[in-house]
Amino acid sequence: IVLYTTEFQKRGLPHSHIIFWVSTDTTQPTPALIDSFINAEIPDPLVDPLAYCLVAEHMIHGPCGSLNPRSPCMKNDKCLKNYPKQFCEITTLDNQGFVTYKRPNNGRYIIKSGNKLDNRWVVPYEKALLKIYQAHINIEWCNKTIFIKYLFKYVTKGPDCSKAYLQKLRNGEEAPYDEATDAKNEVKEYLDSRYLCDKDSAWRILGYEIHRHYPAVERMPVHLPNENYITYNATANMSEILSENFLRKTMLTEWFTTNVQNENARNLTYIDFPSKWRWDDKTRSWKYREQREGKIGRIYYVHPSAGEKYYLRMLLLMLRVLQVIRTSDHTTTHYIQLLKKHVEHMVY
Repeated sequence: IVLYTTEFQKRGLPHSHIIFWVSTDTTQPTPALIDSFINAEIPDPLVDPLAYCLVAEHMIHGPCGSLNPRSPCMKNDKCLKNYPKQFCEITTLDNQGFVTYKRPNNGRYIIKSGNKLDNRWVVPYEKALLKIYQAHINIEWCNKTIFIKYLFKYVTKGPDCSKAYLQKLRNGEEAPYDEATDAKNEVKEYLDSRYLCDKDSAWRILGYEIHRHYPAVERMPVHLPNENYITYNATANMSEILSENFLRKTMLTEWFTTNVQNENARNLTYIDFPSKWRWDDKTRSWKYREQREGKIGRIYYVHPSAGEKYYLRMLLLMLRVLQVIRTSDHTTTHYIQLLKKHVEHMVY
C-alpha cells in the first residue's frame, strides 16, 4: 500500500512525503525488522565508499547546537530536530511504539564545515534508495496513526497562496500606504491568488501526479433498516420513488444478500468485501472480481451518540457473517450485549 504527495517550495525542486505499508507483519515489530529497512549510521568507507560519500553529502544534519548556534534549526538555543541524538548500540522500541535507531559509538565520523560529526548526526535513511536517487531521503518507522494524519494534511492543504497589492507610482514617489498609521482598505487590498514556481508549473504541464494512493478506497455506508440515503431528481414523483425497490439496495443490504447467495462471500467482513468483490452501481449488486486487484474498504464514521447505528458499525468491523444482527429486541442494549459477546469470544 502506498500513499504519497508531492509539493514544491518557493526555493526549488519538488519533494515528496510518502507512506509505505510493508507486506511483512508489523504488529509486533522487532529491532531486526526495523534495521532491515532503516539505517542511522555512517557506512564504512572501505566497505561501501559510495554510501559513505552519499551519507556525507545528503544525510548529515547540521552542524547545529554549540557547533553552530545560528543554524536555522535552532530555537531557544535548542535544535528543533533534537540533534545531536544519543549513541545507541542497538535499535529499541518503547511502550508507545517510538523507535530509537541504532547509532553505535564506533569512531566513524564525517568532516562538515570543519567539524567532526559522528553517528549522532546521521538522518535515518535507506541505503538502496539513497544510492538510486542520490538525494536527501529521510526514512522513518511510522507506528502511529498520527503520522498518517500528518501526511493527509499535506494532501489536502491546497496550493500556496499569495497576496499582492499593485499600484503605479511616479518616478521618485513612495508608496502612499503606511502599515503602521494608515487604515487598511481590505476590499482593495485583497487579491485571491495562487503561487506557482517555475518547477511546479513544469511538473503540472508535463502531467506528473501531485498525489496518489494505491490501492483505491471504497467508501461504504452504514445504516439501519429503511434508513439509507437516496438521491433523486427534485421533479420526480415521490410516490414512485418510495415504491422503487431498486433504490432500497445499498452496499450494506446487498452484502447481506450476497452472503446468503454465495458461500465464498462469507469469509470476508463488510469492510474487507471490496478486496474481492466490486460494487456495480448500475445493477446495485456486488460482483466477484475475476482479475483486477481489489480496493480497500472504509466504513463511514458514526458518532457514539448515534447509539444503535454506532454499535452496528462496530459489529460490521468485526464480524464476517452477521447471523442475527437485528432481532425483535432491536435496542441499543441488545447491540451492546451482542458486541460484548463477540469481543469476549474474539469472533473475527
